[in-house]
Amino acid sequence: MSEININGFSGMNNLNSGFSDKDGVAIPRFILNADVDASGKATKRDGLTAHLVLVNAHSLWACEECMVCVAGGYLYDLSSGSAVEIGTIGGPEDEFLSYALFEGKVYVSNQYWSGAYDPIAKSIVEWGINLPVSPVLVSDDGNLPVGTYHVTLTTVSSGEISGNGPIATITLSTVGGIRLIGRVADTLVWATDQNGYTFSLVGDTDIITHIPTVEPLPSFMCSPPPNITCLSVGLGRIWGADGDELRYSEPHQPGWFKITSNRFRFNSPITIIAPISTGVFVGMEDRTVFLLGTEPDQMRQIAAGAGSILGTLAYANNLPELGDILGTPEKGFVDVPVWRTTEGIVAGNVTGKLYNLTKHKMKMGSPERGASLYRQKDGEFQFITSGEAGVTGSGTGGYDAALATAIEAGRMAINNLLQSANSSLGRMSEDVTCEQRRGGVLI
Repeated sequence: MSEININGFSGMNNLNSGFSDKDGVAIPRFILNADVDASGKATKRDGLTAHLVLVNAHSLWACEECMVCVAGGYLYDLSSGSAVEIGTIGGPEDEFLSYALFEGKVYVSNQYWSGAYDPIAKSIVEWGINLPVSPVLVSDDGNLPVGTYHVTLTTVSSGEISGNGPIATITLSTVGGIRLIGRVADTLVWATDQNGYTFSLVGDTDIITHIPTVEPLPSFMCSPPPNITCLSVGLGRIWGADGDELRYSEPHQPGWFKITSNRFRFNSPITIIAPISTGVFVGMEDRTVFLLGTEPDQMRQIAAGAGSILGTLAYANNLPELGDILGTPEKGFVDVPVWRTTEGIVAGNVTGKLYNLTKHKMKMGSPERGASLYRQKDGEFQFITSGEAGVTGSGTGGYDAALATAIEAGRMAINNLLQSANSSLGRMSEDVTCEQRRGGVLI
């Protein structure tokens, strides 16, 4: 088969088991490497030229500041048109990375390693500041009343402070002061009043003679993040998955995580985290829920839909075909989360509901993971998604069986013609010719 002539195109719909050429209108079962404009005209998709050669590259991600990927255990920046090696990534070389842009830095993590990429300095820095060790406390001269005091330290780096280190305690039986032994440079001292529990800033000092109570410790019980995946930014926080736990940073402090408290625990591995203005969608292998609310301690969990496919989230704009179903007053529908579930491609609305964009239009399998992209091309807005397919464990089920057979055969079966189809058909005047190639050879 050298070519397929299509005189009209009414959209992609693989729920019909063939296509009809009645009255010159065709309903293709598969559209491969083609774009369809607003009028319904199908054209061959533009190809891309491979400018760079990186062995076993993966985890490609881009934002306005940079374009990065991983190959051979190294992070590369591709923004300049060449692969610039940035630094080493921890964990196995084939371990996928998650990325999140927050206030000019790209936070990077997998289940073995985490860091932050500075696109201006072209360097990887620590995500969060390491906690200091506990000082040794001895009594000294001073004016502190008799009582028990608690002392802790924070590390200072580039004008920012870490969470607090271990807490040391001393009891003064007479009026006096407290001397810190072993305190290193670039640390600040915080202490409680006698028999108190609120830490206040004492300062850059080794001797405590009085305790001001003006500035409380803002990063109490905070630490750098664990190695989390499915990174996302929303509601002023960074969100990530630690197995079946949803973790989140303190507001506007991407390096402050309260490991023991700032988390939601589910009974299924998390695959999608999609914050919006009214809450957070949390997709898992077996279901998707919505955490309604803007403050984590006040959020309410709502059942949203089917299981979500790892890696398929993208935020889309300009979805006017949805009408008012998203429940937002904006007709442009800005920053709408769109991803793939076991029941199709969905968009999330502000009330925590999922709108299935492909229901009754397309049958898809359920890969273990995938990737998605939202883009504007030639004035058209496109959501592009793909899923792995291969041997067991690599995402078998990414395609339905008929689609897999067609791709393997390199052609579309045309022997199953329908006299009618349960679909609305659109006519068009343009003639479209789609060439199909396999291995660069026209077949």
